[in-house]
Amino acid sequence: MKKILIVYYSQSGQLTQIVKNFAKPFEQNENYKVSYASIEPVQEYPFPWTGYKFFDTFAESVDKIPCAIKPLNIADNDYDIIVLAYTVWYMMPSIPVNSFLLSEQAKQLFKGKPVITLLGVRNMWVVAQEYVKSKINELGGKLVGNIVLRDRAENLTGIITISYFLFSGKKDRFLGFFPKPGISEKDICTAEKFGEIVKENLENENLESLQEELLQEKAVKINPYLATTEQMAFKRVFTKWSKFIRGKGEAGNPARKIRVRIFAFYFPFAILVIAPIEYIFFIIFAPFRLKKIRKDIQYFSGVKLK
Repeated sequence: MKKILIVYYSQSGQLTQIVKNFAKPFEQNENYKVSYASIEPVQEYPFPWTGYKFFDTFAESVDKIPCAIKPLNIADNDYDIIVLAYTVWYMMPSIPVNSFLLSEQAKQLFKGKPVITLLGVRNMWVVAQEYVKSKINELGGKLVGNIVLRDRAENLTGIITISYFLFSGKKDRFLGFFPKPGISEKDICTAEKFGEIVKENLENENLESLQEELLQEKAVKINPYLATTEQMAFKRVFTKWSKFIRGKGEAGNPARKIRVRIFAFYFPFAILVIAPIEYIFFIIFAPFRLKKIRKDIQYFSGVKLK
């Protein structure tokens, strides 16, 4: 019997749905035993978010500051494959997931094990995945597959709908005519298809070509503009803002309230005003960068580190 471990943190419950659908091919086969390990912060993050708490989480997300988490409730450390499912907070894996990756328990679990990452995101994830790749490598694991389920809404529409979801907790149509927020039920159900591909490759002991087969079924789709934008924004903007905010203390410190609120005004301005301008420049100069764009698409679709 092969043993599968799925480690995840689901704040809203959406990622739990993805995980359960992904695991169906294994659950339905008596030759597999699936163990689920939900990461539990000692102090839970609220859902729906409150406005201030959402923005106060920014700096610690960007600077990869861990929170206290409870040990995973698992039977042993010996699994045939590990699935790490995560969401993205401010272009980094959520703080609870990062906290797990920095834990001693992760060192014991990942060493010598094949790992698959399973993401449920809005649209930006390549910076987070590069970080996760590096951590899996440091922990002695081997990343063999990556699956990304995303919100298919156009960028500005998606900002409105996901904001509604995050601050209301509701996954219905905002104002009655906007699309439902988050990842669609149809796409969540497709996670089962990817689970089946993983199962077949595991049975055939052919994990080296797993990512190629996943890509054939569109497990990952790279948007060159978003991939370029988030890399620049993280290095040039997010890291400076996080330093500015944390200069007045850690999360929850009243001394940094003014700086957090300044960022709360800047953030939507950057998305609604600066980002569209950057998109225009990207389109103008894209014909002169086709080689770099193709190279990035190929790299970010794969599982290897640069």
